[in-house]
Amino acid sequence: MHSYILKLTAQKEAALPASNGYFLFSMLCGLVRSTLLDGVFHPGDGESEKGVSIGFLRKEPFRTFVAEDLSFSPGEVAYARVAFVDDADGARFADLFQKRRGKTIRLQHALFSLSDVFRPGEHELALALTPAQIIRERPPSEAGFHFVSPTGFKRNSRQFFLPLPELVFGGLLRKWRLFLDADAWPGLEESLPQVEIHDYRIESHAVQLKNDRILRGFCGEVEYSFSSLPDAERAALSALAAFALFVGVGYKTSQGMGETLPFWRDA
Repeated sequence: MHSYILKLTAQKEAALPASNGYFLFSMLCGLVRSTLLDGVFHPGDGESEKGVSIGFLRKEPFRTFVAEDLSFSPGEVAYARVAFVDDADGARFADLFQKRRGKTIRLQHALFSLSDVFRPGEHELALALTPAQIIRERPPSEAGFHFVSPTGFKRNSRQFFLPLPELVFGGLLRKWRLFLDADAWPGLEESLPQVEIHDYRIESHAVQLKNDRILRGFCGEVEYSFSSLPDAERAALSALAAFALFVGVGYKTSQGMGETLPFWRDA
């Protein structure tokens, strides 16, 4: 699993909404068209899970979400995070981006140049990890997330944007089984109701997607406690929290939503 930090430079004065993930996704789709990555960004069914997650383009650090629109002056830089479950996909993407350095691209009405891509080890959030590396021998009793872009879920065919443990960890478990190991942690979902929300500080935000479609999500910080569970299940939940760094949480993670930074605490 690989994550990368993209650096883009504004070519002229421009403004973008804070929730600009769809425009970044659309630009990247054009970049990978007719390459092996096209099937990663477009797996065939528009509702299918994708092995790529994309954050919002932003000027500030990745720790928080600022809802105000972004204004750029010529030469001003912005950054975005892109992560892949499959290592080969990530390597192809970094090589492709490197070959297109200096190319002019458009995000909505704003013009940027593709300035650089930080590979794993070149930025604190550009990482390369294996599933084995994120399964801890001594699992913590608590894990939490900085939800740094609006995060939401589909529940009973409707939008739902509260950080219930069954939705957060249940969604991550489904993605782990889809992309990494179909037989991982049998029965873990039955223990998710025992995961407790220990603390939270969140607020809701709206995200504009294609054709002016609006989805709502929450941002902020949430801590979960699973101290009552056995070590094996605590290790699984801890690994799923780390997995969120690469796949995001909830819906539309390839279009900027659900960008998540995990953290851990011992009781």
